[in-house]
Parts: sequence; structure tokens; C-alpha cells
Amino acid sequence: MRKFLCVLILLILSTPAFAASNSSDAFMSLPFGHTFARTQKRMENSGAKTTIPRKESLTMEGYFEGYPAMFVFNFHKNKLLKFKAVYLQSLGDKEFDQKFYEALQKGFNAAYGSGNERPTANTRSKGKIMLQNVWTPDRYTTITLTYNPEMSKRFPGSAISSRFIHLIYKTDKWE
Repeated sequence: MRKFLCVLILLILSTPAFAASNSSDAFMSLPFGHTFARTQKRMENSGAKTTIPRKESLTMEGYFEGYPAMFVFNFHKNKLLKFKAVYLQSLGDKEFDQKFYEALQKGFNAAYGSGNERPTANTRSKGKIMLQNVWTPDRYTTITLTYNPEMSKRFPGSAISSRFIHLIYKTDKWE
């Protein structure tokens, strides 16, 4: 995890500064098992805004390394965090988006070994592919990074399906 954070910090320092607040540190450091209230408070302290609070899920909007982001959290019946995901909206620069994806991929590869990048069918656009990496840092945790190059355009929409990067963490520890 430390290697990933080092790569992420280097990426931040090498990219232009953004005026918007950044919730990436809060998101990345949220451990499984956090309660709904602690998760919400931590993300709000980092600048994210709650859009849909539900009993077992939480949806927030904010910024992840300068990209507009939608954060989604799901909780176990005992109100413990079991799933967290961030969906990034493109800034409209396809080359910059691809470099950001590659930096994320390198960071996770450094921390957890190869994610075995593979093309996968795009369920929303027939005949198009997405690139997907999957890491399993322990027997309970799965991390999935998906890159959809077709969504690297300026105003793709606000739906999750229109986001160019999907980063999903989930645990099966309580199931």
C-alpha cells in the first residue's frame, strides 16, 4: 500500500494543481469495517458532498485527484463498510485520462503484483472494449480497476456508466 501511495503522490506532484478539494486520500484510506457515520463524516471532511444517504448505502460527489468523482459505499447489515467505489468523470483530454489510468495501474501493480490487465466487453456499447485489472491483496479483498477509453470526452454525463475509470474495493469478510 505504501508503494501505491508513493506513486500516487508522485502523480499528484507531476500534474497541474486543481483548485477543487480532493477526497482521494480519505477514500483510499477508509478501512473496511468503518461505520456509516464515520465514513460519511470522513468523506465530508475531505470536501465530498452527500447525494444519497440510505440505511445500507451512501453515495457522495467530490473530486478524486482533480477529476469529478462519484463515491459509492455499501455497508454490511451491522453497518460496517464492505464495499467502496469511485467513478471518475473525464476532464476531456483522452491522453491525460490514459496517463492517469496507467499511473493508477502502476501503483496497484507495485503494491499488489500484476493486475493481469485484460480487455473485457463493454456492456453499454456493443463492439467496444474496456480494460480491466483485478488484484486480491488478501483472501477477503478484491480491487478492480476498469478503464473505458470511450468515455474520455468533456461532458459524458453524470451516470456511472459514463465514467471513464471505475475503481472498486470489496470485502467478503462478513459473508
